[in-house]
Amino acid sequence: MLGTKAQSKKLGIFKIVIIILISPAGLLAADKPIDVSSQQMETLEKGKVALFSGQVKVSQEQGVLYADKVWHYLAEDRLEAEGNVHYQEKKGKESTDIYGGKMVFNRKTGYGTVTKSPKIVRQDTVNPKNDTTITGDLVEIFNNEKRARVTGNVNIVQPEAKSKSDVADYFSQEKKLVLTGNPWVWQKNQDNISEYTGKVITVYTETERVIIEENVQAKITSIKNEKASK
Repeated sequence: MLGTKAQSKKLGIFKIVIIILISPAGLLAADKPIDVSSQQMETLEKGKVALFSGQVKVSQEQGVLYADKVWHYLAEDRLEAEGNVHYQEKKGKESTDIYGGKMVFNRKTGYGTVTKSPKIVRQDTVNPKNDTTITGDLVEIFNNEKRARVTGNVNIVQPEAKSKSDVADYFSQEKKLVLTGNPWVWQKNQDNISEYTGKVITVYTETERVIIEENVQAKITSIKNEKASK
């Protein structure tokens, strides 16, 4: 046990959060038009709702949303996508894919959700060690707050690291990730295997500063020692 609060700057831990969450602002920005293609389109509620169905593709700049069906509620400027939902965005060497059974996004308020087994996959073509997969029960997007939240059975996995918690909040302006609800982090490097727990784990992804608060537990096992004991 390390104490009630621990800070780490260069311990070689928490690479897991350097490449992390994204909100689909590139596709759903209210101030930019969207292009939609589908097999069928019909208007509902006296023209207040447009329903696109069959191989639906919604595009805006570098972002593309695929789904079986997409409803566009014109007055609220709200999009609802359902069935094999897949949002894809590419920026330079990085690509992001968000999967789920349903996505709802209000372009006016900047709030959205991804439900039904949501999954976020980030890939780095230059450094595959930064590839990240995030799963949970619910993904929430708060574009106006520059924040994204994953709740319920949160798992973050990279090739050499993984994390679990009940809630993961990412604040894009502060470049800060906060893990709460029984957070646990595991990482392996060439020298050791590390495990960390605490009440709250906060990571500043740009500076790699890490703060673990309350009931801190750490276990560090030397790989050389582990091999020697076998």
